[in-house]
Amino acid sequence: MKSAVPALLKKFETKHRLVPSDIGATQKEALAQLLQEGRVVQAGAYYLSGYEPTIETERRKIVETLLSRPRLFKEGSLKPKIKENQRYFRSALSELIDRREVIQLAIVGDSKSACFIHREHLIKFVGDLKEPEFKHLEAGAVVSEPDKDRTAEVRQAYFRVAQEKERSSIFISDLLKASGISWDELHAWIEREVVEAGRGQLDEGDWGAATDEQRAAAVELSGRKRLYITLS
Repeated sequence: MKSAVPALLKKFETKHRLVPSDIGATQKEALAQLLQEGRVVQAGAYYLSGYEPTIETERRKIVETLLSRPRLFKEGSLKPKIKENQRYFRSALSELIDRREVIQLAIVGDSKSACFIHREHLIKFVGDLKEPEFKHLEAGAVVSEPDKDRTAEVRQAYFRVAQEKERSSIFISDLLKASGISWDELHAWIEREVVEAGRGQLDEGDWGAATDEQRAAAVELSGRKRLYITLS
């Protein structure tokens, strides 16, 4: 009797992923043989060996998606549609965030959701805040109110962080997180209250020792990036 293995293996080489309904009754023994030989693996569905989902494959997909466009992505647009891949997705995303390759940003007014952006795009945006393309950033539900006076939120956040750190000069990135406002709102406030009105000062700090998150929140003044802020 002719073996069903070659035909089934050819099907796997074409589609890489098969579900039980793709495998005929006469191919069950062939499937068992391929599984035993390690040429096919089971991970929810059946995969040609080397094409099964892993944390690494999901990590690559997340990075490819984030690098594809200079915008913010909600988690739902990054999450894989195939069910068995989803268990690897969360671990992959967490690893990328821990490595600071992907930056997680809170959505103003929605504490349960977040957006994600690749650090390379975020650094470009921060360096080109005055360019028109930054205004076209697809931030989804991120809402900014540039005309609203943010003095109360910023100053309260500043003194809270300064007290926690036991120092008057704090990272602008820490102030951004503590204030709960958007980066462009904080940047506009700093320009108005610190740079123009002189109600504080900005300091460079050690750029080489700064994290990507700290660098991304830096404010450029006189052609130099400033990591720290002190309010008077």
